[in-house]
Amino acid sequence: MPNSGQPPNQKFEAQDELDYLFANASPNPNREGCPSRDELVRVSRLETPMGDAAYTHIVRCSPCFREMRALQRAGAPRRRTRIWAVAAAAVVALIVAGGWWTLRSPTGDAVVATTIDLRPFAVMRGDTQSPPSAPVVIPRARLDATIVLPLGTEAGNYEVQLRDVRFSVRAAAIGVAELRDSLTTLRVPLGTAALPAGAYRLEVRRLGGEWRGFSAQLQ
Repeated sequence: MPNSGQPPNQKFEAQDELDYLFANASPNPNREGCPSRDELVRVSRLETPMGDAAYTHIVRCSPCFREMRALQRAGAPRRRTRIWAVAAAAVVALIVAGGWWTLRSPTGDAVVATTIDLRPFAVMRGDTQSPPSAPVVIPRARLDATIVLPLGTEAGNYEVQLRDVRFSVRAAAIGVAELRDSLTTLRVPLGTAALPAGAYRLEVRRLGGEWRGFSAQLQ
């Protein structure tokens, strides 16, 4: 049964980039497939075995993640929150390695594969971009997105954000960019199905680096 929402007097606050990612990447507005509050309490206390499906759901459902972390910070010692961060990172590594992002979304909707080509945004001296004449087009769906980064971009761990015209983050993801045949590509899950069509800003950065923005259009 889906949860009714975050309990009163327990507020989620992101403490690091991993928290921020999980709290925003998978909205799940209808709370489909969410574990019970008792299950979230057990996960927050690390009483649930690591192989349990609750962990996979929580890192793919931002509302459950926020609620679990609020529960954890309200009653757990700091050491336990550190252990959770390591456990969550391990779950993400398994998801990426196993290709689970490409199967089904938490709501049961099929995931759509798409390519977002950022090569027209040339990397210039001083790490600036020369914008193209038109924004990149991004479909509105549960996306398995392959982002072709601008020529000259280095491989490594990257973050992706999609911001609306008010600069609010509406979708976020993290992934590993690989350099093959002179192209640097980054594959990430990106949830845009519930977002309205229109103008956005796609931002990408290597972890620890500076954000780089690209004009985008959802349709």
